[in-house]
Amino acid sequence: MISTEEETEGLVKVFFEFYNEILEEDYVESLWASIENEEEGEYRLKNIPFFVTSYASEDVVLAEVENGRLVVKGLIKESGNSTLQIMCLKKEMAQSIQKKLEGFGCAWEGSHLPGYFSVDVPANIDYQPIKKYLDELEMAEVIGYAEACLAHK
Repeated sequence: MISTEEETEGLVKVFFEFYNEILEEDYVESLWASIENEEEGEYRLKNIPFFVTSYASEDVVLAEVENGRLVVKGLIKESGNSTLQIMCLKKEMAQSIQKKLEGFGCAWEGSHLPGYFSVDVPANIDYQPIKKYLDELEMAEVIGYAEACLAHK
């Protein structure tokens, strides 16, 4: 049974347990997910991972109840979306970078770390102009970024 604190408007929280390379510690990250097939343990991710790698929004994952919460055990179906993790080295530029990424058709979510945010690149968006923009920012030492889940070619 899943606690009601982990359910809202038809969504449930799923939990990823992993070693966080950025924070250098064992970590648990929760994401909202819709129920695809509860009997089979299939859930569709509904927000952008901050630290988890190899997963993107709209991916379908396998999760099992452990100690009263849904723990992700693996990927069932890729959405085709990509997840980028960005650290603004010049934090005052974060908002303008986020707006530019929105202009490309991306969504983003800010984290509790100043200047750190994750970006969702939808499957139907051309990734090359986004990569070019981010590479230019990285060369100028404005950001550092990681392609945490790259489904685009």
